[in-house]
Amino acid sequence: MKRVFLDTNILLDYGLDREFADYAESILELGISGYIEVFASYLSFANMGYILRHHPADEIYTLIRMMREPVGVLPCDAIQLDTGLKSEASDFEDMLQYQCAKAAGCDVIVTNNKRDFHAFSELPIVTAEEFLLQFDYK
Repeated sequence: MKRVFLDTNILLDYGLDREFADYAESILELGISGYIEVFASYLSFANMGYILRHHPADEIYTLIRMMREPVGVLPCDAIQLDTGLKSEASDFEDMLQYQCAKAAGCDVIVTNNKRDFHAFSELPIVTAEEFLLQFDYK
């Protein structure tokens, strides 16, 4: 079964009903249906809390709880941090997300920010739409 890592922006698309929410929702539905395994890092949920800090607290908790059900949470650890520090990638947060996905054995990273990941990723980097069009997930 394909292990799919969702970047924070994909979770935000779904949770905030942004432009690409339908694609994100389709991927989450594939996870709920058991066609794929869907993951995000612990860091993604922390980032969401920070990004949404100006929203009422109950809305933030409701949103994160809603997404927590279909999404497996991956830990971030010192090894990932140290490896990220050695890379000197231009986007440190994306490097940490990548290290988390790689350590968990994910097959692909789904993000709306492919540019920063391509500089260092050995994993395929696709948008949610590309994932749904290109990957055989059955």
